[in-house]
Amino acid sequence: MTHYDKILFGDKMITSLDNPKIKYLQKLSQAKNRKKEARFVVEGKHLVEEARKLDLLIEAYSIDDIPNYTQISKAVMEKICNTDTVISEIGLCKMLSDDKISNKVLILDAIQDPGNMGTLMRSAVAFGFNTIVLGEGCVDIYNPKVIRSSQGAIFKLNFLNKNLLEFLPTISKYKIYGTDVVNGVELDNIIAYKNIAIVLGNEGNGISKEVKNLIKENIYIPMLNTESLNVSVAGSIIMYKLRG
Repeated sequence: MTHYDKILFGDKMITSLDNPKIKYLQKLSQAKNRKKEARFVVEGKHLVEEARKLDLLIEAYSIDDIPNYTQISKAVMEKICNTDTVISEIGLCKMLSDDKISNKVLILDAIQDPGNMGTLMRSAVAFGFNTIVLGEGCVDIYNPKVIRSSQGAIFKLNFLNKNLLEFLPTISKYKIYGTDVVNGVELDNIIAYKNIAIVLGNEGNGISKEVKNLIKENIYIPMLNTESLNVSVAGSIIMYKLRG
């Protein structure tokens, strides 16, 4: 039982920051507390309703008096929101927990930018890479900026946090590809295998040397008039091409 489970439902409009529910929501602004409680907050009507449809919503809050929401004052919402402008709705959600690995896997080595992470999530959902393996150094996927950027994709994926040096040898049945513009094979020449894993590296440094040493084959995207692409753009192109 989490701390939140001990807090009673059914309040009238909440106007105090000392309310235990509000304190709990504020507590979840820290990654360590999100992990401990297996709970996180989403902001905006779209994300709240996505969580509700997938039965991942614990409680929704709004500054308006509407059905299925706990009403809170605008001043309280201002303290909870991580956006520049105050939104009208937020939701408390539970984290998914699933150790199954899909046949198409996206493996991320120290992806740090929230926008890149969110975009990769959206593309992974769109192209059937339903498991994302997060290596050390990756941004917290429950960071509010990541959640907003994911546009609901965070509810539709299976996430595994792994030490990649230990994890990669355990998926020998998968065709594993890294990315390398010098020693890679052109993307158009790659076959979309049934069991495939794509490894993408850090925005500035790429795949770490230690992880790269475990990858036998690499691919590259042929380009005109530029030497590189943003990791989320490159990853999206690769997932589209290998979607099967």
